[in-house]
Amino acid sequence: MGDGLVFFTRMLFSNIRTDQDVEKLKKRIVKDATLSARLREMREGGGGYTKTGESRHDKNELDGSIQMPTKSEVLALYRALVKEGTEEVNIEAEMALRKIKTKSNSGVAVVSLLTKPFACPGRCTYCPTDISMPKSYLAKEPAAARALANDFDPYAQITGRLKALEDNGHPIDKIEMIVIGGTWSFYHPIYQEEFLIGCYRACNDYVAGKDSRTEIYEDRLAYLLELQDENEHAACRIIGLSIETRPDYITDFEIERLRAFGVTKVEIGVQHLDDAVLKLTKRDMKIERVKQATELLRNAGLKIVYHMMPNLPGSTVARDIAMFGELFSGEDFQPDMLKIYPCMVLDNSELYETWKKGQFTPYTDQELIEVLRGAKQQVPPYVRILRVIRDIPATYIKAGSHVSNLRQAMDEDMKKNGWQCKCIRCREIREGEVNPDDFMLSNITYRTRTGEEQFLSFENPGARKLVSFTRLRLPDNHGEDAVLHVLRGAALIRELHTYGRHTRVGDESNQSQHVGFGRRLIAEAERIAKEKGYKKMAIISGVGVREYYRKLGYALEGTYMIKYL
Repeated sequence: MGDGLVFFTRMLFSNIRTDQDVEKLKKRIVKDATLSARLREMREGGGGYTKTGESRHDKNELDGSIQMPTKSEVLALYRALVKEGTEEVNIEAEMALRKIKTKSNSGVAVVSLLTKPFACPGRCTYCPTDISMPKSYLAKEPAAARALANDFDPYAQITGRLKALEDNGHPIDKIEMIVIGGTWSFYHPIYQEEFLIGCYRACNDYVAGKDSRTEIYEDRLAYLLELQDENEHAACRIIGLSIETRPDYITDFEIERLRAFGVTKVEIGVQHLDDAVLKLTKRDMKIERVKQATELLRNAGLKIVYHMMPNLPGSTVARDIAMFGELFSGEDFQPDMLKIYPCMVLDNSELYETWKKGQFTPYTDQELIEVLRGAKQQVPPYVRILRVIRDIPATYIKAGSHVSNLRQAMDEDMKKNGWQCKCIRCREIREGEVNPDDFMLSNITYRTRTGEEQFLSFENPGARKLVSFTRLRLPDNHGEDAVLHVLRGAALIRELHTYGRHTRVGDESNQSQHVGFGRRLIAEAERIAKEKGYKKMAIISGVGVREYYRKLGYALEGTYMIKYL
């Protein structure tokens, strides 16, 4: 690069703080001949950014003109200039150039991937059948489309997502990995092991610039453990791993196996709390199995997500609203998180045939909003609502709501009718600087069938903001009845999470991460457990977070981080 461009770009990003600044910079790049030349050079050579969906540049630039750069292209230019030493690091500019900021505003980078098409043990009437997809998934759903494009190869799926996140300005050192694709527990054990080997390999290899797919191993589980050990210090650390399965597949053996894989969160398809509704929809499961599975998972320290489906055949608006109250009114359920998937009539499902015969009428949009309002009003502050609708392309929906922005509709309903959702997602802090003195320690205690839960959090009640929390589990009989030997006598930390801007491992921060909230919550949990007579604390740690807990006096025993009190 010539001296003229060096001089010209020294101050190019120094004053970039907002989206408006970025838009002005884009126009400046297009108008300036030297910068336009650099941009065209980047496009022709790949430039270190994802070109998916941007092929229009090649077609439209044949006449010598240049198209307005995307955010990812401006970010690539910024990174190149920083690397060359002609531009100084500017965190505010990086934040302004970050695309879809919500992708990492919960403090981690989420990577979702699908397992291959496989038989399903269920015969639910509402599930569509797409032969190119795992049961209940559709080829044009975003994550499903990416999986199909990569032939369901876990290594390729993860590598592609990491690159997309990185190109759009998101840190990728703390990965929450979400494995979807139907009933994980029904897949063949060999496939499960090889799939997760691909996951850990991808994260270990990505920044290291290597490809471990040619490595030969004799013992799959032993090799998987080696990959986990490597991931503790990798550039892309798996700090959480979730799978989805049926409640009736949760057993003591299955939990031991999930822990060996590094799983920290389990999503289970509950769908409804009325056995009559489950029978009518051929769910082939009774609610008692949900209650049993929930307690087994909780006493192993796992986080629990319920998938709930209002608008199922046999239910009503009033019954669905009451169902969400029932989830949290006693000791039987009490999930940590919810995914709400309102039932829709989809092509290639048994329910579609029922609807065509006039034997099922889905809710109107207003009825659905009434149900969601009733649900959100009953969800307690220690629960996070992950979704209020499934991202299904409208072309698949034969009947039911076509409103894809239901969360936005609920926000508008809150403002219009003067009510507020108390769930974690609606209160979690996102952008902006954080003064730790503004947040007070809070404790919500509730019972489940075989133990006590304490939700410890740092909150600013006046601003309705939550910055950090932990879930402390105090099993009955001081945990001496635990199925896993390592957990006997232990209190459990099932989750520790600090929200806000994703800050890279080792970096200092003036936001919410890396300022001591987590350490203070762990200290408080240890104090409570010790006072109540527990011998030790066990933390269900993602593989990539083990080193953090070692610094707090914990050591790996089995698959848990343990500290004797």
